[in-house]
Amino acid sequence: MKGPVQIILARPDPPRQRWWRRDDDFVDDGDVGVLRIGRNLAAVDTTFSSSDEVTKRWLAEASAVARGRRLRAPLVAGLVALRGHDPSDRARGADFSPNDHDNPIRCIALCLGGSRAIVYSPEAEGCRVRKAKYDGDRLKFYSNNMTQLRAFLDDKRITVACFGAREATRKLAKEWGLHVAWPEELTHLFALAFGKVAGVEAEKKTLMKKPAKYWMGKAALARAKAKADRDDYDTDEEEEEATNLGKTWRPPKVVSGLSLERMAPVALGPEMRLARCPAKVAQADWGSYHLGEEEWAYATRDAYLCFEIAACCLQKLGDPIGV
Repeated sequence: MKGPVQIILARPDPPRQRWWRRDDDFVDDGDVGVLRIGRNLAAVDTTFSSSDEVTKRWLAEASAVARGRRLRAPLVAGLVALRGHDPSDRARGADFSPNDHDNPIRCIALCLGGSRAIVYSPEAEGCRVRKAKYDGDRLKFYSNNMTQLRAFLDDKRITVACFGAREATRKLAKEWGLHVAWPEELTHLFALAFGKVAGVEAEKKTLMKKPAKYWMGKAALARAKAKADRDDYDTDEEEEEATNLGKTWRPPKVVSGLSLERMAPVALGPEMRLARCPAKVAQADWGSYHLGEEEWAYATRDAYLCFEIAACCLQKLGDPIGV
């Protein structure tokens, strides 16, 4: 293969009447597209959502394996948290800096099973209402309680793999009120599984011992938690915040020098050669109304890679994975 594989977001067959063009008001909440990576490397059914109702239906269907019974192994989900404009700054027309980590999370992408993904971007107050100012803490959303999403992420039977998991989970808790029970730092998993091949090392210090069968039930979790070492927080404020959220697992820091594009060919095979996100996507404001197919395609791609790389690493490390 001479160059990177192609990333395409295609219409379903038969196509829907409307397609993803937010700038022209052609968005239909619940639209479905198919992300294709290369000719036959991956095909991911992707749902676009801006409402609780669509997200609830998607989670109910996609995570049915995790509902109502115990798992023999943890379910794995890939998560991408995408920053966007401070809603109050957007109302005032301020410039947006995509590299500013103070910018709030405005959109998330989830992938389950490597074949189903959702890109969820609830509308926050302040985008259209000037009087609703973002105070740097909790975002206010239009009629979005996120009950189903909150229950899904707070399920200790689900391992949520994310690039930059420590920052993403902290911001989701602070800004969206969502607690991720068992986040995993994707680069840490990769370093443990493929570090020798890729020439990287995992963080040596383990912040907290993760129970071996943390997905099996409340009683086992309570016993394991009682035996676990106390987490090592950077400040008293973070420790208090984590205690209030009932946090039991804090992921390691990002392993430097790794990217999704670097990890994919090692973990998934040399044919998974990917180009970096175009500048237009890398600098996208995920709170904007002017996002198109290219942005949605790369959000889905990254969520898919988080799932696939994590699943491959966990299997290589000998951890069971629910299917």
